[in-house]
Amino acid sequence: MAGIRGLRALFTGRQFQNVFDQFQQEVDRKTLEAYQFIGETFVNEARISGNYTDRTGNLRSSIGYIILLNGKVVEQNFEGNSKGQSQGKKVAEEVANQYPDGYVLIGVAGMQYAAYVEAKNFDVITGSAPEKELLISILSEI
Repeated sequence: MAGIRGLRALFTGRQFQNVFDQFQQEVDRKTLEAYQFIGETFVNEARISGNYTDRTGNLRSSIGYIILLNGKVVEQNFEGNSKGQSQGKKVAEEVANQYPDGYVLIGVAGMQYAAYVEAKNFDVITGSAPEKELLISILSEI
């Protein structure tokens, strides 16, 4: 069989698909690693550097992140007491409903009063959000 214009492929369509699938798996792995790094950095900085008094531990425990892939949680980090954790997860999941496609990283402080504390000039999570240049640098490595 001569193929197109005398050229003949030395591979099958299935072989081509396998190479493409392997490439996609590597991109997915690197993307997840990058999002995990950004999420962990955000959480660690927010929990450690928050310049407020957390009397119950709920506010710091509500700080966390989730990573979605096509609307499904593939990774998350919420630690501390159960009330803060559950509230943080709840808020993150509410936000997640708005993003059904692709990779999404959501970082939250889930207690209702987090915005109030921020408004009083205390840093709950605002100062822990990664800089635009860092995000571009990390994601360009993928």
